[in-house]
Amino acid sequence: MKHFADASFLISFCVRDKHRRKARECWEKLGTTMYTNRLAYFEAENAIRVLRVGRSITPEEELEGLEKLKRAVLEGFVEIRDVSIKRIHAEARRISLHNTNQRGFGAMDILHIASAKDMDCDALLSFDDAQRQLAKAEGLKVLP
Repeated sequence: MKHFADASFLISFCVRDKHRRKARECWEKLGTTMYTNRLAYFEAENAIRVLRVGRSITPEEELEGLEKLKRAVLEGFVEIRDVSIKRIHAEARRISLHNTNQRGFGAMDILHIASAKDMDCDALLSFDDAQRQLAKAEGLKVLP
């Protein structure tokens, strides 16, 4: 089974927050590489910086979190897959057309789910309620 890690999961995997224990336990239980795309990776990096600006974490915790995120890739816990927007555009539009009329899903959520499907991932690792709901609607398993 292939697992797509969204930004919320990557953040909790690398920074002390309310979901960190769940993120770590989930990955340990899976014992396999998590996949993501450059967009989600960038979103996680930026969100870690925003946590420091909002004083949710210290500057030291920001640097530690960013370093852990980078190390997760270098050590193979996370693999960044390149996804062509040309390739996922039609799928993203289909997901939007099929799901957004029921709930207003954001473009980033839709692009992440389209990316996960393009990578042949079976599951989404996320703490984002909207993204979890969209993934379920698109037939992906949702963890944790």
